[in-house]
Amino acid sequence: MAIGISVFIGISTAFSLIFGCGGKKKKAPAGAAKPLSAPPVPPPVPPKADSKMKAPEEKEKSKKSEKKEEPKKEEEKKEKSKKSEKKEEKKEEKKEEKKEDEKKDDKKSDMKDEDKKDEEKKDDKEKKEEKKEDEKEKEDEKKDEKKDEKEEDKKEEKKEEKKEEEKKEEKKDEEKKEEKKEEEKKEEKKEEEKKEEKKEEPKAGEPKPHVTIEPNTDLAFQADQQEQKKITLTNTHDKKIMFKIKTSDNVAYLVNPVFGTIDAGKTAEVTITRNKAPAKEAKLVIVNSVFSGDDKDLAKSFKTGKPTGGQVTIKMNAK
Repeated sequence: MAIGISVFIGISTAFSLIFGCGGKKKKAPAGAAKPLSAPPVPPPVPPKADSKMKAPEEKEKSKKSEKKEEPKKEEEKKEKSKKSEKKEEKKEEKKEEKKEDEKKDDKKSDMKDEDKKDEEKKDDKEKKEEKKEDEKEKEDEKKDEKKDEKEEDKKEEKKEEKKEEEKKEEKKDEEKKEEKKEEEKKEEKKEEEKKEEKKEEPKAGEPKPHVTIEPNTDLAFQADQQEQKKITLTNTHDKKIMFKIKTSDNVAYLVNPVFGTIDAGKTAEVTITRNKAPAKEAKLVIVNSVFSGDDKDLAKSFKTGKPTGGQVTIKMNAK
């Protein structure tokens, strides 16, 4: 191609030289300035004979080769276009695949989220059920404990009831024993009283007492503390009487007054004090007589004269 172009340029320059120099030259007008003469153009290099011969052949060859190459180029273009289309199709397919994968991933993620939610719900349900079961177990344990406690309480109550029954039986036995002892004591007292009554009964020819006593019973005291009792003497005689009180235990028992006088139909009060002392039986004797002598010295009056009234005896017990 380069050789053909150079040949073509050489031919065109040769024709321009040949045809440009031919013909007559026109005269220049008077006074006109002469044109500057152009510098001489060097003669073109005559082409070689081989190159002149080769140029058209090469052109034809080039044309033929171009014609041959054109379908190839077209095929190449088509192939390129097909390849590019295929590439684009592949790209699009890849994009679609990516989209589908993304959709699948999204679906999977949604499914996973749903699965997670379901699992969480299940876990919550299981936890709630476990809590309920634990609560039920705790309640059952509490119920069992309460039952056990109730049973233990019942057992203890039964034991206590048994103990109480045993105590009651023991008390009953003791009470029975005490009752027996008391009955025995009462019988003994009755026997003693009978004996004493027999002793104290006035003998034939003895005078009757000029006084009565209220209360007309034995006097009972507590041995572990000091205690007082009062008795009332009433004059049953139609004259003024005098009285003297004696005790069998002057340490434990104190009497006030020891001596006194009572007008006819009148009364006098006597206080008996028992000091704290060991339990022991004692007697109180009231000596009475029609008044004679001096009120200020009744002891002397009792010494000088014989009592006209019978003695009155009272028993005193301390427990």
